[in-house]
Amino acid sequence: MDELRKITILLYKIMVIQTYQYLWKTYFKSGTGQLIVPSETKQKVSYSTTLPIWPKEIKTIVLSNKKDKTNGNEICLKFVSDHLNALQHQLKQYQQELNIKANNFQGYTVSIQEKLMAYIEQNLNSSLSKKIEHQVELIHYDYHIQALELEYFQHKPNDYQKQLMKQICQSKYEQETSEQEYEFLKKKIAYYNLPSQSFECSTISRYPLVDSIQNLTVQEALKKQFKEVAMQSRITLFNMYLKSAEDQREEYKKKYEANVTKMDASQYTLTKNEKLSSTLVQLINERCNKISERIQSIYKFKLENFLSKSNL
Repeated sequence: MDELRKITILLYKIMVIQTYQYLWKTYFKSGTGQLIVPSETKQKVSYSTTLPIWPKEIKTIVLSNKKDKTNGNEICLKFVSDHLNALQHQLKQYQQELNIKANNFQGYTVSIQEKLMAYIEQNLNSSLSKKIEHQVELIHYDYHIQALELEYFQHKPNDYQKQLMKQICQSKYEQETSEQEYEFLKKKIAYYNLPSQSFECSTISRYPLVDSIQNLTVQEALKKQFKEVAMQSRITLFNMYLKSAEDQREEYKKKYEANVTKMDASQYTLTKNEKLSSTLVQLINERCNKISERIQSIYKFKLENFLSKSNL
């Protein structure tokens, strides 16, 4: 059984390496303009999807300590390529070890290995796989958001048009984030109001000091009073959190709507050369949509993560 345990550990290590390879290959594809496959794109896009765009995580790691950033693309490419090579080297080592142990283990079959891998994926590697899948999804969103900005600047907007695009996209980010935070908070409060999360089921309902009181009438009276105070405090706290989130949601919603109104109004007050073309308006709207989708993805993952941990 000890050999089978060692094989299982090696399979786990291999699966972890392969999961990280998936992430770093995605970094590589983004930085070399191979991330978006036209045949796999459901909607027709109005901007280039073959641009080399390095994810911000890579640029932050690689370029933060570099004074000369003129060769940023080459530096990032070398960094990611080296990391992929290191992962591949480590993978080969683990696979060679696995082959040796599997060949020396009497009765070991492909069927056994498949069952071990299924167990590992379900019980050990599942959370990592979901985390990496989410990161990959965000890399795709970031690519589209950056590509839309680059396409916008390709049309040589004036300073006002540049500033307007940044204002609207930033306010869309704030509006969507506050909206998703409010909805996330509502779902968390709904969860904490479930019968399984009642006061009696919580650790706070256990009080050894009160239980030590010999007089049962006094003991029960103190427990009742303590429960009432605790539950009222919880309700007050939940309402306070929700009110704060709701106020922020309304504030950012109004700010975004004001910026959109400003953009629409400027189309009638500015000169022909200053006003936004229909193409620029479309690019701003598309970029705002991608920003919204990205934030929705983040909060969907946060909620799933919260519920999975809560149900343990």
